[in-house]
Formats: sequence, C-alpha cells, structure tokens
Amino acid sequence: MNCIIYTYGGHERGMGHIYQSRALADQLQRIGARVQFVVPNVPEGVAKLREWGMDLVEISQCLPVREKISHIERALRGQTIDVAVVDILQSTPSLMQYMASRAGLLVSLDDIGAGRAWADLLINVIHHPKRAPQARYHEINALNFVVLRPEFYAAHQRAKAIPDRVAKLLVSQGGSDTFGGVVELAKALATLPPEVEIHLLVGSAFRHDGPLAEVIGQSGRPFVVQRDVREMAALMLEMDLAITGGGKTLFELAAVGVPFIAVTEEPRELETAGIVARDVLCENLGLRREVGAASIAETVRRLIPDRDRRSAMSCSGKEAIDGRGAWRTAREIAAALSL
Repeated sequence: MNCIIYTYGGHERGMGHIYQSRALADQLQRIGARVQFVVPNVPEGVAKLREWGMDLVEISQCLPVREKISHIERALRGQTIDVAVVDILQSTPSLMQYMASRAGLLVSLDDIGAGRAWADLLINVIHHPKRAPQARYHEINALNFVVLRPEFYAAHQRAKAIPDRVAKLLVSQGGSDTFGGVVELAKALATLPPEVEIHLLVGSAFRHDGPLAEVIGQSGRPFVVQRDVREMAALMLEMDLAITGGGKTLFELAAVGVPFIAVTEEPRELETAGIVARDVLCENLGLRREVGAASIAETVRRLIPDRDRRSAMSCSGKEAIDGRGAWRTAREIAAALSL
C-alpha cells in the first residue's frame, strides 16, 4: 500500500494535525504501508516530522492552492497512490478533487472545509459539520476513533491513582498556544494553595516565553514549566487534575484518566469541548476570557478536596476513550481498499 499524507502545523494553526498524522502513519506502517508526507513548509511542523524521521516532501506554504497542486504533482509523478490522507482543518475543493483523482482512496481527518465532500472516508471526531451537499463520503464521528499516539493506549491500560487531594495540576493550551492562554492561566492560578504543584505545559511551537517568564517571576510561587515533552502520557499519569483547551489534549487526558477542566481560547474549540463533555464527565467552562480568572481558580479549589468527583471524571474518560483510534482508522482504510 502506497500512502501519502498531506498536513501541516505550527504556531498559528497549532500542532495537533502533525501529531495526529504521525500517529496514523505509524499505524499504517505497521500494516505494511509505505507512507510519505507532503507538507507545506511551516517550520515547526516540518521540524517535528524530520525529528521523527518521516519521509517527506516540502512545498511552499505561500503558494496559491493550484500552484501547490502543481508542486505536489511534480513530487508524486510516476507514483501509484493507493491512499491519500488529508489532515487539515479546512480543505479546499480543488485540493481534494486533485487528491481524489490521484488516489484509490481519499481519507480526510477533522475537516470542516468544503473539500471534504470529495473524500471517500471522513473521520471527524473533533468537529461535526453538517454533511456536505452531494457528499460521497462514509463518515465516522465516534470518540474512540480519535487518533492518538500509541503511548496513550498503553497509559489507558494502567490504573490511574486518584488521591484524596490534588497535589499536581497540569495546565495546557495546546502545543502552540497561539493566543498565550497558558500565560493568562498562570496569572489566574497564582493564588492557589502552595501545596498544589502547577505544571505549565508548552510545546515546540510556543512563542510566549517572555510574558510567561514575567508572570512566573511576579507570581510569588513556583511553577514547573514542561517544554516539548517527549513522553506525554507518562507525564499525564502523574497529574491529579488538568486544565486544557479544546484540542486533542482533551482526548489524551480522558484516555489516561486525568480529571480535567476545559477552558478554551478559540470559539471554534467550544464545539470540541462540547462533543467530549457529552460522554466524558468534566468541568466545561467555555471561553477563558468570558469565564474569568476568579471562576477558573475557584473551580480548581472546589475540586482539590473532592476525590469522589475526580474519580467519577477519571472513570468516565477511560470508559469513553481507549486510545486505539489510530488502529481503528487504519483498519477502516484497509477494509475500504479491499472492497
């Protein structure tokens, strides 16, 4: 099976698609596929793929879509493509029409763009847009199809300890944290009891180091900055509670069994947090700028001694999401090719 994956990620768009595509690529390789990435040259995303040793072709991110398609065609000339996976938020009709013409099977992940109508298989867990007019795709929305790295399935198999009181709090707003939400959350949480160890999670595409250092310096309390963590599931297993945005971290925490509070920076993430909250018991507070610093801190204070509530949150997450979404998606792709 010859497979190409088109994706990108960086500070402005986030890194979730990059990590998701890598997890799916690993699973496809396990079933014998040859996987090549075709990516616009957004620095942070390209750097991660190269760090992981992925086979990739770069094209300019600044080109109009039709010129990008011409570059992709030159890169793929002479190749037979069995599967094309497009893992971007808003695909265009011209890109997807081209991919559909080049591949035996076109798969789209977490796609709300008009181009999704040309997909054969659409895995939309994070977003549930209305079905595209004249769409031909088979769509899957189940939470257990969320594509996570294998480490989260391994962590899911382990028992998650729930202490009487919260001792470690993890704070995340995604790998890029485009709007600096971690900085504002650090301000909001500075008044928590000193026995609560606050871990601030920032990724390789984070660009708010100066403001974060200033907030930490003025806070009068210690923070632990966790940067570009290699073993994320292991870190999460150590945490008693988390505050997270409305991206893939929601699903990762649920799979591991970490109770969490959802506080989003982008209105678009409200949908994702709502989707997860239908099946996972959590504190879904909405947009950070609307809920306010005092309410966020008070929600944490309320949960610190409430072991029963946190235990129920942990169990519901593990029941809803087991971390095997990449395996399920690869199985669907293989089954579709055999038809």
